[in-house]
Amino acid sequence: MKKDIKEMKLKVEGIVCTGCAEDMKKILSETDGVLDASVNYADEIILIKYDPELIDRKKIYFAVRKLVNASEIISES
Repeated sequence: MKKDIKEMKLKVEGIVCTGCAEDMKKILSETDGVLDASVNYADEIILIKYDPELIDRKKIYFAVRKLVNASEIISES
């Protein structure tokens, strides 16, 4: 049976350096239900792949908000 994997792309503000972006990626990747996270420092974009059976979109949004000053969901699939 194929898992239903979701993806959320967020535009964020507050990534101050590439080291911070790497730390954010690590923290988000270790969140239960998150399968993959990428943080683009230059474009201020966070892309998260997750299992909706383990974590919902609201929890992902708030996990990101703990790490950056502002965020906006720009796409979901």
